[in-house]
Amino acid sequence: MWKVESGELRIKPVKRRRNKIEPLQSILNAREQRALLKNKIAGRGYPCVSLSLNVPGFPKSNPTVNYFFKYCLQDLQFMLKAHLVEVHDKEAIEKCDAAGDFYVAPFTAGSMTITEIKQMCENFEEGHPLGRYIDVDVNDESGNCISSGKSKMCFYCQVRPAIECRREQAHDMIQMRSLMFSNMKDYCNRQRESLLSKHLASLGLKALLYEISLTPKPGLVDRLSNGSHEDMNFLTFADSSSAISLYFEELVQAGFAFHDEDYTRALPIVRNIGLRMEAAMFQATGNINTHKGLIFLMGVALFSCGKLYSSLNEFDTEYFRSIVRDICRDIVKRELMDSKPSNSTHGLDVFQSSGFSGARGEAEGGFKTVFEIGLPHLAEENQLNDTALIQCFLAIAAQNMDTNILFRGGQEVLTSFQDLCKAALKDLSDSNYLKVAEFCRNEYISPGGSADLLALAIFFWSVMKCESPFYFSPLIKRYDI
Repeated sequence: MWKVESGELRIKPVKRRRNKIEPLQSILNAREQRALLKNKIAGRGYPCVSLSLNVPGFPKSNPTVNYFFKYCLQDLQFMLKAHLVEVHDKEAIEKCDAAGDFYVAPFTAGSMTITEIKQMCENFEEGHPLGRYIDVDVNDESGNCISSGKSKMCFYCQVRPAIECRREQAHDMIQMRSLMFSNMKDYCNRQRESLLSKHLASLGLKALLYEISLTPKPGLVDRLSNGSHEDMNFLTFADSSSAISLYFEELVQAGFAFHDEDYTRALPIVRNIGLRMEAAMFQATGNINTHKGLIFLMGVALFSCGKLYSSLNEFDTEYFRSIVRDICRDIVKRELMDSKPSNSTHGLDVFQSSGFSGARGEAEGGFKTVFEIGLPHLAEENQLNDTALIQCFLAIAAQNMDTNILFRGGQEVLTSFQDLCKAALKDLSDSNYLKVAEFCRNEYISPGGSADLLALAIFFWSVMKCESPFYFSPLIKRYDI
């Protein structure tokens, strides 16, 4: 359409006003289709449960709303199963239409009445931090919606019933939507951090268990041998692993929470948690040192993972290694070269005698031995089988200046050990591998430092493979409005 302006010869197009009826009608149509779905379920003689969100305005969904809906749906499904409500998952429908995100599924009530299930769903809403955004409806086998008779309070003013504020248009729509989306985003990211922290902690424990379970291992404790140790066995490591793993989730969460530009300030945070891990280890093992070196290495790794995933959705190797290097910058100089501790340690004694920096040097270099030597032997595998783990261990042991061996046997013994590992790696056979084991037994050495790095390699392999529980994968993405 064109308009001739009075007093002027020029013409310009008339701006077409948005028809507010169109989105309203599409919402009504979507709700009608939802009602038809519920009636269809009732027609087969089943009650149904449905989930939707109370989103003011239009559109009713966006990426943040959708992820919030997925978290709510997961929680609802687990809650129903926990109460032995048999939801017919194969017949469930999940979709997003003009009325927003929606889920409906038939169920079998079991020993519960429909009224009890409705009350249970109300408790679910009321117990949720953002329950006023959630609608869980229950329809009986005749298609009737079971009403609680209650009116939800307005989530914006939290003073009046929502239906009154909506009827009177008491609040600015843009401000309401902005508050809702902000709350949803914060909730989703908190949930994501919690899930990722648990997931990474489980992968850390898995790495410890895989390392100690690898059998046989030259000079090391495994399922069948104590190696070159008289004071520890497989169960000692099992006790230690379970004790220190209690702190793995805390380390990841500390990484998420760290926002200082000076990454070296993260090291005391890691050490604080690490000292409590050491205390737990010694208590569980009767003062036997099973994991002290790994506590430091895994602590830095888990913390750095939390920091990485605070801004990324995928594991970026170079970025991760830069975080580790920044956290451990100059740690060898500060703690080994310039340090004059009152109590000597094996690591300090080895550094002073040979110049090799052990776990500190490995961390300061961004886990170079792990990423550049060990991991390539695991990277091509779709599963962590014994052959791949042995190859990874031999590759690490052939290059690692293992301070455990240096402390027990000295440089000449370490060099001979490394040569045997190189030969076994080049031609992996039972006889060559047995030579490495016999050498460790004869020299009474234990390549514990290499075992620690093997555990780290297993951990990073698992992280990069993105292994996760079946319900976890879609929910780890970080998103912003």
